[in-house]
Amino acid sequence: MSKKGNFKKRLTAFTASAVMAVSSLAGTALTSVSAESDLGLDNYAKLLQYSLYFYDANYCGIGAGEKSHFSWRGDCHTDGTANGGFHDAGDGIICGLTEGFTASTLGWMYYEYKDEFEKTGTYVHYKDIMDEFAQFFKTCTTLDGSGNVTRFIYEIGDDGADHSKWKAPEAMSRNSNEYYSTTDGASNVAAQYAAALAQQYINFGDEEALVYAKALYEFASKNRKMTYDQSTYSDKSVDDDIAWAAGWLYIATGEQPYLAENSKDLSGKNDWTDDYCYANSWLASAILNAEITGNWSKPVSYIQNIVNQNQNKFYIMNSWGSARHNTLMQTCAMVTTKHKDKSGADFSEWCKKQMNMILGENNANICLVVGYNDVSATSPHHRAASNLDVGDSWQNWYSRDYASIPGSHVLYGALCGGPSNEDFNSFKNDITDAVSNEVALDYQVGLVGAAVGLYSYFGTGAVVDSIGDEVTVYDEEIAVAQGKIPVVEDTTTTTTTEESTTTTTTETTTTTTTTTTTTTTTTTETTPVETTTTTPVETSVVIIIDSYPTKLEYTVGEELDLTGGSYHAVGIDSNGGNFHTQTVSMTDNTDSYYVDSSQFDNTKAGTYKIYVNMKTAQTYFEVTVKNSADTDNVKYGDADEDGEVNINDAVLIMQSNANPDKYQLTEQGKKNADVVDGDGVTNTDALAIQFVESRTITPDQFPITSAQLDELSQ
Repeated sequence: MSKKGNFKKRLTAFTASAVMAVSSLAGTALTSVSAESDLGLDNYAKLLQYSLYFYDANYCGIGAGEKSHFSWRGDCHTDGTANGGFHDAGDGIICGLTEGFTASTLGWMYYEYKDEFEKTGTYVHYKDIMDEFAQFFKTCTTLDGSGNVTRFIYEIGDDGADHSKWKAPEAMSRNSNEYYSTTDGASNVAAQYAAALAQQYINFGDEEALVYAKALYEFASKNRKMTYDQSTYSDKSVDDDIAWAAGWLYIATGEQPYLAENSKDLSGKNDWTDDYCYANSWLASAILNAEITGNWSKPVSYIQNIVNQNQNKFYIMNSWGSARHNTLMQTCAMVTTKHKDKSGADFSEWCKKQMNMILGENNANICLVVGYNDVSATSPHHRAASNLDVGDSWQNWYSRDYASIPGSHVLYGALCGGPSNEDFNSFKNDITDAVSNEVALDYQVGLVGAAVGLYSYFGTGAVVDSIGDEVTVYDEEIAVAQGKIPVVEDTTTTTTTEESTTTTTTETTTTTTTTTTTTTTTTTETTPVETTTTTPVETSVVIIIDSYPTKLEYTVGEELDLTGGSYHAVGIDSNGGNFHTQTVSMTDNTDSYYVDSSQFDNTKAGTYKIYVNMKTAQTYFEVTVKNSADTDNVKYGDADEDGEVNINDAVLIMQSNANPDKYQLTEQGKKNADVVDGDGVTNTDALAIQFVESRTITPDQFPITSAQLDELSQ
C-alpha cells in the first residue's frame, strides 16, 4: 500500500500544483486548444486515472487518513468491530451489496484489462483499493474449524440515523449494535463477496482469499435467501449473484459444478431490469460465461437492443443515477467489444458517443465527472467533500453550491448521478439534489469500467502528474506521466491456454496450466520448430445444460423423469479452434454421453445430484425428493387423530387393513398413518408405530423408509 502522511500529502500536492500551473500558462501562450481537447473527450487514460480517486474519499476506519490520497480525509469510525472498507456514497454507512458489487466489478476489470492498468501506472492505486475490499470481506466473515461460514456482516451503520445528519464521517460515531450480521441469509451479498475474493486469487494469487471465496459461495448457495432487516438496497434475487460468483470460482478452480451454476440462463427473471447493476448480475455473468463457452448470443442480443434504441440519445435506464446505469452498460458493451473476434459485436462508437455526453458534449454543457474539465459538476452529494456540518438542525443546508461553503473540497473523479431524462438541462448542480448529484461506489465503478474499456480500444490520452492541491498523485502515475516506465511486480494466479496454428514455423504445443507466479516484466523469445498439420484433438471440454428436466421436485415414491432435459458440449481443440456438439436429450444415453442418476433415492426425502457426462467432461444438477403432499398438517403416527402416537394407532391400522368395512381411517388419518416409505397404509406402518411404544423410535423421526426401520429395529 502506498502510505503517505497528511503533511507530506499537502506539501507534495502543493509543489506539483505549482509546477503544473506554470506549465499550463506556458502551454496556453503557445498552443491553440480544440474544444475536444478542452473537454478531454478522448483522454481515456486521464479519465481512468481520475475515476479511481473517488475511492480515496470513501475509505473507512482506522488508517483511512493514511490510505487516502486526499489530504482532507482522516480516520473515522475507529470504535468498530470490523475495521476498514469503504463508505457507500456521500455518507458514513457500509452497504454489503454495493460493496461486494463494486469490488467484483473492479476485479472483473483488472481480469480483462490488466495491461491497461499497467500502461497508465494506475495498477498500484487499483491494487490498494482491491486489497482494502478483500481484507474487509475477510474481516466480516467468521469461519469455523472446518472452514464453513458461521456468520458474516452484510451491512454496517444505521442508514436512517446516518442520513439524518450531514457531517463528515470523521465527526460521526457508530454504536456497537450497528453491525448487522446473519447466520443464514443475505446470500446475494455473500455471493458478491465470494466473486470479489475469487478474483483476488485469480488476479493477485491471494490463496487465503480463495478459501474465503469458496466458503462464502457455499454459504450463499446453500441458503439462497435475502435478508431485509437493515438492508439499505433492495434486491430481486440471489440466483444471479450466485451464478456470477460461480463463474469466477470456475476460472479459479476449473471445477465443473461452478460452470454449471454460471451457465444457468437467468435473463428475464428480474422484474426491474436485466441491465448489469447492484440488483442484477445476469448480464455480466452471461458475458463471463460466453468468454468460457463461446456462446455470445444472449449478452450480444441484449446489448445490441439497447444500442439500437439509443443511437442518438443518452441512454437512460433509470432516472435516479442515470449516469451510473449508462456507464455500467458501456462497461459490458466494451468487454463484449474487446472479444469481438468471438462475440462478433463492436459497440465502441456507441460507447464513445455516450461518454462524450457524460464529459460535457450535451445540450447543458455540463460534465458529470467532478474536477475533470472546465465544465465539470461542482457540488456532489458528499458529506466529507462538502465540508458542511449541519448536525441535527440542518440550518445551513441551503448552501446549495460548494462555492458558498468555506473549506469545501473538490471530489476529483467522482461521477455524479446525472440528468433525470435525456435532456441534460434536467441535471441540477445543487448539493441538495441527490438525483442529479448522488455519488456512490457502484456509480463510480461504471466509470472505471467504461474508461478502461475505451482506453483499451482507442488507446488515446495520457495520465497527469498533478490533479489538485489536495491530492497526492501516486508515484507510478507520475512516472508514466513523465514518460518513465515503472517496473511492474505482478503476483497473479492465471489459467491460460497457449493457442497454436498448423503452419510450419510456429509452436504447436497447447498447454493449459494454473500457476501462481511472482515476476517482473520480461520479454520471452520462442524458437520456431518444424511442425506438420494434424487432426485437432479436444483439449478442453465443457458441458452446457440447455434445458433442465421439466420435473425437478418429487415426492417419496415417485420415479425420476428426465423428460425435457438436454445438453451439449463446447470445447477447444489443439489448434485453438472452438467446437460445439449437437444438443442431446437427457433421456438418450450412449457410451460417450449419458446421465448418471445412481445417487437418486426415491424412498427418502433429500436433495440428490444427477450427473451429466459427455466426452471427458462432467457436470451435475440437483433434484429434490419431498415427503407426501400436505405434510404441513400431518401428525405422523396419529392414525386415530387423538393427538397422541401410541399402541392404539398401530391397532387401528391393522384393524382397518384386516376389516376395512368395519374399521375405517379418515383421509387425514391415512396421511398420519403412512409413516414408512410413503406408499400407503400397510401393516409395516403399524409395526413402526409399535416401536414408538417401546421407545425404539420417536414420533419426530417419522416418516422413514423400510431400510431405516430395519436399522432402528435391530
